[in-house]
Amino acid sequence: MRRKLLIILTSLLALAGIIFVLASEHTLVFHPKGMIASEIKNLIIRNLLIMSLIIIPTYLLLVAVVWKYCIKKKKIKYDPEHSSSPIGELLLWGLPSLIVVALSIVTWDVTHKLNPYKPIESEIPPLAVQVVAIDWKWLFIYPEQGIATLNAFHLPEKTPVHLRLTADGSPMNSFWIPQLSGQIYAMTGMTTQLHLIADAIGNYKGRAVEINGEGYADMVFGVTSTSQKDFESWVELVKLSPLHLTEDVYKELVKPSVNRSVLLFSEVDPDLYRKIIDKYMYPTVPVL
Repeated sequence: MRRKLLIILTSLLALAGIIFVLASEHTLVFHPKGMIASEIKNLIIRNLLIMSLIIIPTYLLLVAVVWKYCIKKKKIKYDPEHSSSPIGELLLWGLPSLIVVALSIVTWDVTHKLNPYKPIESEIPPLAVQVVAIDWKWLFIYPEQGIATLNAFHLPEKTPVHLRLTADGSPMNSFWIPQLSGQIYAMTGMTTQLHLIADAIGNYKGRAVEINGEGYADMVFGVTSTSQKDFESWVELVKLSPLHLTEDVYKELVKPSVNRSVLLFSEVDPDLYRKIIDKYMYPTVPVL
């Protein structure tokens, strides 16, 4: 009786722990604040439900077998009447195969729906932002506004954002805002794209998720979603900064450094992003 009670209590405790972790605000993936992140959460939940069709019966059978042949005090000998059967083989291989097919169909559909290069449909024009991953910090360039920020990403709520990403110095990095977007790689000498949108005003966390050396753990940035009016006010505030992101300033900025504070640049070389990529595409050209 004590063993049975212990098994029940352990199972309930494990279930309570899972619910507690998923309900916590620190489990950012399960608390999305944007359309893209919400779709990703729904995909995770759907896949978990599909997999549970195999996982739950398997564990129930496991507990039943352990209880019957190991925990009970009665001496029960397992003596099967046959070693294999067509029905058993069909269940053993057929059901997991059907689960894999179902997972493939669901994931295929959502993956194409959430193509990071696919623009978000909206009546509001998208905000263009160029992102550069450098050791160990994130540079955000707003080409239309003529400003740039280090380790700080601002965007207006309910406005599509079109990100173009690259890296400088690190061969590869990965950009991720768990509550707003999926993960996308930023690679030296190349450019990738990502579209995201914030459903409401709020503060979120972004980070690098590609292990890249000494400053990896601190390669984070704050994300602030504001109203359109407040975003425009923030742009005007940045334009009052005495810092200008020239090529010489960038050469110093790109040097590896850890725990760099937020910097605001009121002016930025309009061709900086292109030059960062071109210096790897055309190494003989004297840029940067």
